Amino acid sequence: MDDIHARLSRIPQEISQGEEEKLEWERMLGLFWEHMPPIDPEKIRSRMLAIRNKIQALENQKRALLLEQQELILTAIARDPPQD
Repeated sequence: MDDIHARLSRIPQEISQGEEEKLEWERMLGLFWEHMPPIDPEKIRSRMLAIRNKIQALENQKRALLLEQQELILTAIARDPPQD
């Protein structure tokens, strides 16, 4: 049970870190749109696609963490149901 509580306490931190990282990548993508460097357009497209993929991966990671959090809560409740 302590493992569940420890993991539940870490999940919000991981979500917060992921959100911060996602915001940084979104800012970088915005900068590419605003100030496209004078280089090969294919390289720019490739870099922007990589950034979008990173953002999507971070969103997927957040969804997975929220799902894990829900599952851990249900497991904790099933192991130690509230007593009236």
